[in-house]
Amino acid sequence: MKFTLKVDGYSLIEMLFMLFIVGVLCSTVALSFKGLQNRVHIQAASEALLSDVLSARAEALRLERRVTLCAAALDSSLQPALPTACASSGSSVAWHQGWLVFEDPNSNGLWDEGEPLLQQRSRINPQVSATGNTTVGRYVSFGASGRSLLLNGGFQAGTITFCESGANAKEGWLLVVNAVGRARLDKGQIAICP
Repeated sequence: MKFTLKVDGYSLIEMLFMLFIVGVLCSTVALSFKGLQNRVHIQAASEALLSDVLSARAEALRLERRVTLCAAALDSSLQPALPTACASSGSSVAWHQGWLVFEDPNSNGLWDEGEPLLQQRSRINPQVSATGNTTVGRYVSFGASGRSLLLNGGFQAGTITFCESGANAKEGWLLVVNAVGRARLDKGQIAICP
């Protein structure tokens, strides 16, 4: 009885073809992972703002005074530092720069010295764009009754859109604040994301 050991191997062509297939699969997975990662960042940012909107409303009811969330003033640096000022009217406003939650007894929509600061959120992921329509573009404010109010006392309702920066026709999240101050998140298709 004679035993022979047969060694089978792969040719160089076969090995290169297998490496090509592995490379294609890895790049496909990487692209899918990046898309998933962007969707997670968008959802996390929208949930963080929703949480703070709900907290601001609860605080307004508890304290029986106006509580305001304001979009942070645009910062030229991309550092995730905590914001220290609200965006003023007429300036370029974006919720993705971060936001402040504070008691607003003078009802001006700006955090002034001496007003208690309840929450600060730093800039969210740079891949996420968060912009509000006209009525909630700069601030969301709640009166003592928990209703959302404009600075002049009128009811406030609007939508803040969260989406992937620069993307077209992709899914995003809409934070909707209705006229009685209730907030919710809706998932939707965003035509053009700034």
